[in-house]
Amino acid sequence: MWLYTDYLGAISPVKITISDNGEIKYNQADYIASLNTQTRGVTNSGHNYLDDWMLMQGLDWDKYGLPSIVEKDLSLPSSAVLYSIKETYNTTSGKRIKDLHSDWLNNNTTSEIKITKATELSLVFVASGASWSNAVGYFTYPTGTTPTLSSIKKILAFPNASPISKVSDGQRAGALLCGHEVKLKYWNEVAQQFEDEFPEGVTIGWCLEGASFKDGNVGRQSYAGTRYSYSSLNSDNEQRVVALRDGSTDQIVAIGFEDNKDFDYCDATFYLKIANPGSIDTEVPELPSVDPPTTVNNTVTGLLAFEDLWPSQGDYDMNDLVMIIKERTISLNKNNKVEEFKLSIDLAATGATKSIGAAIMLDGVPASAITQPVEFSDNSLFKGFNVNSNLIENGQDYAVIPLFDDAHKALGRDRYEQINTIAGHSANTSPKNISFTIKFSNPISVDELNINKLNVFIFVEGNRNQRKEIHIVGYQPTKLANTDLFGGNNDDSSTSRKRYYISKDNLAWGIMVPTDFKWPLEYVNIKSAYSLFESWVTSGGTKNEEWWKTFDSSRVYK
Repeated sequence: MWLYTDYLGAISPVKITISDNGEIKYNQADYIASLNTQTRGVTNSGHNYLDDWMLMQGLDWDKYGLPSIVEKDLSLPSSAVLYSIKETYNTTSGKRIKDLHSDWLNNNTTSEIKITKATELSLVFVASGASWSNAVGYFTYPTGTTPTLSSIKKILAFPNASPISKVSDGQRAGALLCGHEVKLKYWNEVAQQFEDEFPEGVTIGWCLEGASFKDGNVGRQSYAGTRYSYSSLNSDNEQRVVALRDGSTDQIVAIGFEDNKDFDYCDATFYLKIANPGSIDTEVPELPSVDPPTTVNNTVTGLLAFEDLWPSQGDYDMNDLVMIIKERTISLNKNNKVEEFKLSIDLAATGATKSIGAAIMLDGVPASAITQPVEFSDNSLFKGFNVNSNLIENGQDYAVIPLFDDAHKALGRDRYEQINTIAGHSANTSPKNISFTIKFSNPISVDELNINKLNVFIFVEGNRNQRKEIHIVGYQPTKLANTDLFGGNNDDSSTSRKRYYISKDNLAWGIMVPTDFKWPLEYVNIKSAYSLFESWVTSGGTKNEEWWKTFDSSRVYK
């Protein structure tokens, strides 16, 4: 028996069973629960996934949905392509793809990718404008045939197609960065195995499970369900995916998903990397060319905190030098090359009672790439540095940008006393802003200048050859560092193992945390101020990722 209602607050229609004694029982809450718990599998991490989806070998994910098989390095196309994707899959002046490009909505003609030559494929996350947390995957079928729900195998690629910036109910709800890449595998139905290459004569389609990711699991919501790129597979026959090729190379296909009703196709945007040139049918419409902006602002800020007694653990209050990254800006040309880089940092505190300086090494930028003087907001702060005519440090393979040679003097103090680490101390003062601009006569690639991985370091006991450098955990020393100190006291650094500035029990002397971090008071061990810090740092950042939210307010500087 089927139960129908026109009440929007109820599910309709619902299939109901009549018992042998003629009783009819229906509980909507139980019914919804049954729809949401149709899972077949559990990953090694204990995450459930849907019965009608397959997993590639090794696919697992964390509580935010970051795939375990995501490639280590981010994969980004040119800024022009990236910006064209962003602008195309969106609402422009109140108009959507449905309004602007109705010719793209031709039932199955613009969303399925026909493989004409064997190739490997990768799906790369770009962005998401969805309020739902959606899972995204793919399926294949022989070119020229009609796929059916019973004949295709849905394969999961991204359990949660949500960016790391996404927040739901005040909590982080995503993990993806633009450029996160997952290599796709072809399911060989005959051999019953996954293969690296997609063969000639296969068409690849796309699928999205709406509002499916919750509490680390991939489930099904009664109000959403699966959306397919092949229109006739959808209950409403609507085109849910628009795929567009990069006409300049034919090696990238942009893919935009629509999860509900507004048809702007920006609920999950990806691009498909095609390893073998000339491997797809070029009948896919071309991605419109949109000129990118010349300036990209990076608003991801961070606080850098250091302990100055390395290689000994010392008091481990992590306040000997505190700096806050305020802004990072790069200017790009149309070839996705960096023409200019600006950085603004606040020197916020120094709990050290000795001379302490700081600099930044740009690990991917050769010193020779700096061919004109760096422009500083105040170049009087680093007189103790041996710099060349372009105001970068001499004797380095990579560009080392000086910040200051004496933190106390930079903060306007003549004595080596603790500043902004003791409440009410007479030496406390306002932060000192330090900024600089680098202009590249010969623009460099964005891979060379990774502004999200700046090698910021401090040095103590004077700026000299074989100086005592302390870097953020995992970052390499400069050529002027005294590496003879590696392995001394509590340190377990090793140049041969590329293990840097980490203790024998996996503690760090330099960390980067969110800007709302409150550093410990003077002589207060960070482990006592932040109870979850030790498990976070010793796990390599895999446990208690938001450790800094739990602290003893009596033990931190306000």
